[in-house]
Amino acid sequence: MSEPELRRIVVACDAACDIRVAVEDAANLAARWKASLHGIFLEDENLFRLADLPFGRQAMLSSALSEGLNRAEIERLSSASGAAMRRALRDVAMRRGLEWSFGIVRDLPGVAALARFEADMLVVEAATRPFSGSWRPRSAWDALAEGRGRTVLMRRRRRSGPGTVVMLLDGGAARDKVLSSGLALVAPGDDVVLLMGAHSAAESVAVTEAAESLGRTLGPKIRAASMAPEKAALFRQIERLDPTLIVIDAAAVERSFIDDVCARTRADILTVG
Repeated sequence: MSEPELRRIVVACDAACDIRVAVEDAANLAARWKASLHGIFLEDENLFRLADLPFGRQAMLSSALSEGLNRAEIERLSSASGAAMRRALRDVAMRRGLEWSFGIVRDLPGVAALARFEADMLVVEAATRPFSGSWRPRSAWDALAEGRGRTVLMRRRRRSGPGTVVMLLDGGAARDKVLSSGLALVAPGDDVVLLMGAHSAAESVAVTEAAESLGRTLGPKIRAASMAPEKAALFRQIERLDPTLIVIDAAAVERSFIDDVCARTRADILTVG
C-alpha cells in the first residue's frame, strides 16, 4: 500500500465561503504534497435568478430593514468576491512557493459545474461564514453528494486542534485507496478510527498495521472497531465519535448515505472515487 500521489489540488469557493481561510487550507494540502493549486470561484446562478425576481429582498440579521435586490449589485458583489479569491490564492501561493492558477465559472453548485477541472483532489469549501452567534445558513454545497469517479473533500468545519478521523472500510477493492487517501489528510495529534465491516480478525490486524505504517511520520493513534451493521446504529456510532473528518468509498455506498452524513454531522467529508 502506498501513499496517493497528489499533483494537482483544485479548491472551489462561492460568495458564501470564508474565502481566505478556504484558500489557506487548500494551500496547506498543496504544500504538504508539493502539488500545484488551482482556484475556482463559482458565480452561483441561483443568486442571479433571485435578483431578477420582482419580489426579491435583501435582509440583514442586524437590522429590521430590508432593501430590494438588484442584479447589477449582485454581479458587482460576486465579481468582488471572485477578485478577492484570486488575490488570496496569489498571495498564499507566492508565500509558499506553489504553482497556481485561477478561473471563474457561472453555474449551479454541484459536481457538474466542476467536472471539467482535472484534479487529484477537489476541495469544496462547504463551510459558510457564521452570522449572529451560532446560527449558520445551510450551504448550497451541502447538496454535493456525488464523489463518483474522483476524490472530493468537502470542508465543512474549521479545525481548532487535533480531532478524530473516521474511515469507513468495507473490504471492497478500493479499500487501500480509501485508507491511504484518508491518511493523507490526517494532522499531527489526530486520532484515527477504522470502522471495518466484514473482516476476519487477521485482515483487521493487517489493515491496522498498514495504517500505522503509512501514518508513522504523523504519529496518530490508530484503532480498529467493527462497523455497526445497521444504518441507524452506524450513525449513532459515528455521532458518538464526533469526527472532524469522515472518509468514505463513494463507489461502495448509496448516494443517500452521503446525503445523510451531510445532514447528520458537521464533519469534513472525503469521498474517494
